[in-house]
Amino acid sequence: MVAIKLQHVSKSYQGPVIKDLNLTIPTQQITALVGPSGSGKSTLLNLIAGLTTPDSGQIWFDEHLIFDAEQSLNRPPAKRQLAMVFQDFALWPHMTVYQNIAFAIETRLSKAECQQRVDWALTQVSLANYGQRYPRELSGGQQQRVALARALATQPDLILFDEALSALDPQLRRQLQQDISALVKAHHLTAIFVTHDRQEALRIADNIVLLHDGQVVQSGTAANIYQHPCNQFAARFMGPLNQIDAHTAVRPEHVHLADQTADGPYRGQILTSTFMGDHYDTLVQMADYQWHLNTNLPYAPATITMTVDSSAILTY
Repeated sequence: MVAIKLQHVSKSYQGPVIKDLNLTIPTQQITALVGPSGSGKSTLLNLIAGLTTPDSGQIWFDEHLIFDAEQSLNRPPAKRQLAMVFQDFALWPHMTVYQNIAFAIETRLSKAECQQRVDWALTQVSLANYGQRYPRELSGGQQQRVALARALATQPDLILFDEALSALDPQLRRQLQQDISALVKAHHLTAIFVTHDRQEALRIADNIVLLHDGQVVQSGTAANIYQHPCNQFAARFMGPLNQIDAHTAVRPEHVHLADQTADGPYRGQILTSTFMGDHYDTLVQMADYQWHLNTNLPYAPATITMTVDSSAILTY
């Protein structure tokens, strides 16, 4: 249970990666760090973990200062009471599932306590009878569950996920997203989840931090950023967007086909209709912009009139 505060944190390599960043990550929630490639997501995660040292600024865990550039204070990762789960699982292939999990805790627990803790962790991830198997005998999803059990076994206050599910197939990812969310809430943990997948962030996160070029563009709930983006970059990153002009736009779900005898300001030419499973993505040329409509049926090229829910128009 830990809230994280970063104050004026910067990090450069060949050039700036994190730029004078100020951010508060709430306790007992899953916060997703999202943004395009190169936006600073993984670097920020590594700064919080202590795997990378900031050039300037402060990092607080609750009321505890764990990094301060001016004081040359830098608490090592092992003393930050956190665990990490990676994309590549990071399991020792020559060790059993039990040994992989016990490795992180066996030096500070008795043999009986270690056995109890590992059994508990495996039960949490629905792998209670898998302790004597080797990673090569498990599916990718089961290996990631072992990595999660290893993190839980250390009983951290904070779990950091670095693109942890990106190597898995979509159906398995959705299941593990639900499992991770349930486990974080059940154990009252704080979690930070780095992902490049907007849909994954929407499913798993209580709080989203949108990064671009090493800075926070916007943070808040997924619904707030989706419905009230602060600028065009945030609006486009969070979902499909139909541009009305340079400063206003509307989401496809708020645009509908009108009676074709009607006239109105939103008229365009249908270009294509693409089957998407639960709807057709109908592409319409609207003056200088192309719009997407979610339709139940495919439409052939034609001139159409559309209606727009005026209360859903985004302005930035």
